Amino acid sequence: AAGLPYPPRGVFSRGPLGGFSRKESGRRDGRAFSSRIAGLPGKPGALGGPFTWPFNPYEPLRSIRMIIRRIKPLLAAFALAAVLACTAQAEPVKLSSAWMGEHETFVAWYAKQQGWDKEAGFDLTMMPFDSGKTIMESLAAYDWAVAGCGSVPALTAPLGDYLYIIAVANDESAGNAVYVRPDSPILGAQGVNPAYPGVHGSAVTVGGTEILYPKGTSAHYLLDAWLNILGLSEKDVKLRDMEPTPGLSAFTGGVGGAVALWAPLTYEAEAKGFKPAATSQDCGLAQFVLLVANRQFADEHPEQVQAFLKMYLRGIDAMRRTPAKELAADYVRFYKEWTGRDLAPEMAAADIESHPVFTLEEQLALFAPGGSVQKHLNDIVDFAIRHGSFTPEQIDKMKGSRVTPRFLEALK
Repeated sequence: AAGLPYPPRGVFSRGPLGGFSRKESGRRDGRAFSSRIAGLPGKPGALGGPFTWPFNPYEPLRSIRMIIRRIKPLLAAFALAAVLACTAQAEPVKLSSAWMGEHETFVAWYAKQQGWDKEAGFDLTMMPFDSGKTIMESLAAYDWAVAGCGSVPALTAPLGDYLYIIAVANDESAGNAVYVRPDSPILGAQGVNPAYPGVHGSAVTVGGTEILYPKGTSAHYLLDAWLNILGLSEKDVKLRDMEPTPGLSAFTGGVGGAVALWAPLTYEAEAKGFKPAATSQDCGLAQFVLLVANRQFADEHPEQVQAFLKMYLRGIDAMRRTPAKELAADYVRFYKEWTGRDLAPEMAAADIESHPVFTLEEQLALFAPGGSVQKHLNDIVDFAIRHGSFTPEQIDKMKGSRVTPRFLEALK
């Protein structure tokens, strides 16, 4: 057998350690053959292993099986990595946003609860703030992509130059009000200015009053209009700058003679027995809450801004189609999550009903040249000029360059 390339059939049997041994006279000689892959007879193994004779014809197959068994975990790891990479690519991008605990935020919150953000290709993250002014002040620190805030901070805040006004979230004209206590003498006079028959107060009853208000907000805009209607200016009263939530708490505790608020805090004020001296509607004011976008983000990722608007408009459609009473339970849950306070279901329904929202077609009409948005913003610019020092360039920017309907138009 020394000159044969393979041993005669039947000479070898499986050894005790998994190798092969040679049969001699019906017994094992105990000699196991090398487990390495062997090459041709008389030469080193093809994979570098030594050749052992008598040569085992099944040894190469066994060694290949061992190699496959050893690389199986590595192959599985590569396969898992590929799957994870594909999954990561499929994950929707994060879109950061800033909001207050009020109606326009509920629209976005509701849409997210339904999963409409992910259906539009992104994952909306929502950061809470106390006012539009603090939202604007947070832009540099948090670098959010989109936000909902009142028109006044959107136009007048120092970082307003870094924004686009991209849509109208709602009309909050019925949701801004100046409240007084039920025994206030301010309620004793009504319609002193015949052009505004629903407005309470007079120069005599309001002059010298301490008023709690959030400076640079829609509530400040209303307060300014109320005083002008009564023939007063801010110099004729005592103003204390305070965010609405602590403002209402302080007023409840006896501080001040009036407080300027927005919904849904207005419902809490009424639940406490306070009375409205004037609302934005009484004073003939439009109060649009706006959707704004970080200018740099929007220029670099216009498709994400469009996707956000698509989701938000879907939420608006749900607000219009669904009765407010059916949405009330969701609103109560939203309000608790965002403010930590309870809101009665009937108040939640009333807040939904008091905030008109606008379809894509209506939005485009609002943003048309000479439309309601531009007129509203021009009025706020006039307010800002009276209460701040702005350069002609800043005034021009406030009047036009921040407003863009192009993201809405892309959805047509």
